[in-house]
Amino acid sequence: MIWAAASKIATKLAGDGKEKKIERDGLLKRTLGLADAGIPIGREHEAAGYVRWDAQDNDASSTGSIKQPDGADLKWRDFLWSGPAKIEECEWGQVRWRFYSNGLVCFDAQMSNNSTKLDIGDVQGHRMELREKNGLLLGVWIAGFFVNRALPQRGFASSFVDDHEPLKLHFDDINETQHGAWVCL
Repeated sequence: MIWAAASKIATKLAGDGKEKKIERDGLLKRTLGLADAGIPIGREHEAAGYVRWDAQDNDASSTGSIKQPDGADLKWRDFLWSGPAKIEECEWGQVRWRFYSNGLVCFDAQMSNNSTKLDIGDVQGHRMELREKNGLLLGVWIAGFFVNRALPQRGFASSFVDDHEPLKLHFDDINETQHGAWVCL
């Protein structure tokens, strides 16, 4: 609470025209409980309109399979954004999403935060729109972590089992190029 009050006072004293945006971001972080946590990896049901973001297509894609104990193949598809990327104080190195044919979704990102404001960091992450080759949207996944300011670039990873039938049914038709966005709350 003291941090929030100090942040508002400093913002009003600075008077740089960004005060509404900064206050809104801080209020939303606290309201959503993101001030000391992150966004658990998962499928997004509606886009958040309050995030700072920058988007582009992935740089690389690869596929493979893993032999299961029962002899079946578990297929996977990997998408890479090699970075670097930056939105104000939020910075990213490499971002990788991996989807498995059984519904497992894995996320890994190199992130840092060089904030010079009174806030102690930001929730940073990545949002991916997974489409098949004909453009059908299979789902939108998002993952994020609270990144403290003044941390050097370090890895953040998470995984999630999603029982999402469109992903499983259309797995072999997933396009090599996907659209993703770096997100900073």
